Amino acid sequence: MNKTITLVLIAEFWITIGQVCFKKSANRLNAQETDGKSWIMHLLGSVFSYPTLWIGATAILVGMLFWFAALSSGELNSVYLLGSIQYIFALFAAHYFLHEKINKTKLIGTLLITLGIILTAAS
Repeated sequence: MNKTITLVLIAEFWITIGQVCFKKSANRLNAQETDGKSWIMHLLGSVFSYPTLWIGATAILVGMLFWFAALSSGELNSVYLLGSIQYIFALFAAHYFLHEKINKTKLIGTLLITLGIILTAAS
């Protein structure tokens, strides 16, 4: 089980990095003038000018490889439960890298998720 926990933590770490990079790309895209083009067409036309998009895709790919390894080493319900740690990672990554605010409701929700992970993992 320790191997599975380690694999899930590594997977969720990389997936969180990818999501932060995707959000940075989306923020940058949203801030640009698209001259009436849809943002999808604008993104496809200038995809090489978004390094965070490529970094994000690579990070998510790495995370998925670790995720598949975790799935193969543990029980499905345990792996998915442990995957909930991503909510915790995302909360703090969004605060640190995207300067999003952590309010009381988000913090309580994250603490409840953490408590659920601990209680289920202990059983």
